[in-house]
Amino acid sequence: MKKWFRSFSVAKRLHALAAFAVALLLAVAWGLMWSAHQAKLEDRRVAVRQTVEVAHAVLQWAQAQQASGRLDEAAAQKQAIDAIDRLRYSGKEYFWVHDLAGNMVHHPMKPQLDGKNVLDMKDPRGTFLFREFNTVARASADGGYVAYQWPKPGAPSDDPVDKVSFVKAFGPWGWVIGSGLYVDDLEAVFRRQVAGSLLFVSLVAALLWWVSART
Repeated sequence: MKKWFRSFSVAKRLHALAAFAVALLLAVAWGLMWSAHQAKLEDRRVAVRQTVEVAHAVLQWAQAQQASGRLDEAAAQKQAIDAIDRLRYSGKEYFWVHDLAGNMVHHPMKPQLDGKNVLDMKDPRGTFLFREFNTVARASADGGYVAYQWPKPGAPSDDPVDKVSFVKAFGPWGWVIGSGLYVDDLEAVFRRQVAGSLLFVSLVAALLWWVSART
């Protein structure tokens, strides 16, 4: 390998070293950016899971009132929905409840969906949201994540954007409770970082090429 490399002229060796340095710099920059992006995404995932666990505990509390005879099922369910409806985090994030048959029990931001079957709703990528929610909720008693796109309240456009939700089934009532956090801002930051890094690496590459060409 060393003999093969020495067979090149000095200029070609310098060009090869410059190209290697640029490739290494690009690989390191990409790795650091990707790791930071994934860490931020995981923080969002952990946060939404913890909040859904809290809301799930509210369902357990309300169902315990039914089991004790203090409330009938309809009253216990109403009390649970009223309590969950008041729960907010990060200022505007919310919880929704649908059942395993695909009927929307309660959606605080889209009340027009309440009572309707939503199994055929899909995002621009073709993901059938609520079918996926139910599949994930049935797969594990601990719940799970679903990535999809959904319109962002207060955004300039009604176009759906990237979101990740955590859903968890509540067996006694056949419900699924979920909440989600938008991740479009993280994706936008990541794209800007990649663009900036590519620009920086391109400048470094041009400089190294110029230096090697003049040597």
